[in-house]
Amino acid sequence: MIIGYDGSYAILKNNTTEGNYSKIVVESVAECYPRHRIYVYTPRVERRSAATTLAVMPNVNIKQPRKTLNKALWLNWEGMVKELERHHVALYHGLSGRLPLRIKSSHARSVVTIHGLGHILYPGDYNWWNRVKRDFFTKRSCRLADCIVTTSQHTKNDLIEHLGIDSDKIEVVYPAVDDRFVGRVIDAELDTVRSKYKLPKRYILVISSLLEHKNVMAVLQAMTQMQEKKIDLVLVGSETDYYVRVLRNYAQSHRLMHRLVHISRAHAADMASIYRMADVLVAPSRYEGFGLTVIEAQACDVPVITTSGTALEEAGGDAALYFEPDDIATLASHLDQVLADESLRERLIEAGHRNIERFTSQKLADNLDELYHKILRR
Repeated sequence: MIIGYDGSYAILKNNTTEGNYSKIVVESVAECYPRHRIYVYTPRVERRSAATTLAVMPNVNIKQPRKTLNKALWLNWEGMVKELERHHVALYHGLSGRLPLRIKSSHARSVVTIHGLGHILYPGDYNWWNRVKRDFFTKRSCRLADCIVTTSQHTKNDLIEHLGIDSDKIEVVYPAVDDRFVGRVIDAELDTVRSKYKLPKRYILVISSLLEHKNVMAVLQAMTQMQEKKIDLVLVGSETDYYVRVLRNYAQSHRLMHRLVHISRAHAADMASIYRMADVLVAPSRYEGFGLTVIEAQACDVPVITTSGTALEEAGGDAALYFEPDDIATLASHLDQVLADESLRERLIEAGHRNIERFTSQKLADNLDELYHKILRR
C-alpha cells in the first residue's frame, strides 16, 4: 500500500499533542509494516527536526513543495492533489485535523484524525483567527474524509453531538506511547537534565498548554490546602497571557512563587528524564482529546492524578487517581496520599505498567492498517 501522511506537525511542531501523535503514527506504521511505502508531506524541513529520524526509515520518503510561493497553501490545496497523483498514493491520512481541500479530485481515499473540539467547547481560550481556522478545517475535513479517526470515545461522542456526524463514519483508534518513554534512564542523564532546567529535588509535574480550560489553577489551589508543603510544582508549557495574568498572579499572592518552576519549552529528548524525576504527574484539564501525558508518565514509573468525566479517564484506566475538575479538596488529598503512602505509589506504578500495554506501537499500527484496508475495500 502507498500511504500519504500530513507531516507538517510531526516535523515542524513535534512538541505539541498533534505533533507527537503524528510522529508516533508514522513511525509505528513504517516500522510494523515495512511493505508499505510511505510519503510524508511537509511545507519545509528544519534542522534537528523529526524529519531526521523519519528519513532514515527505508520505506519513508519526506516530500516538500518544489516550486510554490505559499508552502502552507500547497499542503492544503491543489499542490497536494498533484503530489498524491504523482506518487500514486492510495490513501492519505491527515494527522493534524485537516485534509487538502481538493482531496476529492484525486484518486486517493482519505482519513482525518480529529483530536478534539476545544475551540468549540472553550472558544475563549483561542484567538479569533485560530478559532476560525480550526473550525473551518475541522468541519470541512470531516465532510471530505472517507473516515474520521478520533483518539478517544469521548471525542467521538463530541463529534456526534456538536457536529452531527454519523457515528458509523468515526473510528476510535488509541495512540501509542512513544518508545523514548519506555525503559530506564541512567542517573547521569537525570543529573544533567536536573541541572539544565534547575529542577527541584521533589516536585509535582504538570505538562500542559497554559489555557484556562486546562485547569492548572486547580493544582495551585490544591498546593495551598495540602499538608505537605515541602514539594514544588514544575510546570511545562509555553507562556501565555493567561499564565502571566492569572496563574502567576495567584502564585505570587499566595506565596507560591518560590515553589513554582516554569519551563516554557523543554527539548523532546529531555522529557523522559523530567517525567522520571517527578514524584507525581497531575493532568488537571477539563477537556482533552485523549491524554498522552498520562500514559507517558505511567511509562516512566510516575503515579498519575487526573480528572474524571473527561477523555483522560480512557487514558488512565484503573491506574490513576481521579478528581472532579472543581474538587480542589480531593485533589489536595490525593496529592498528600501519593506523596506519603509508598504502598499506594507502588500500586499505581504497577497498574500503570499494565495500563500502557493497551497503547503499544504494534497495536496502533495494526488498528490503522486494518482500517486503511477496510476503507480501500469499500
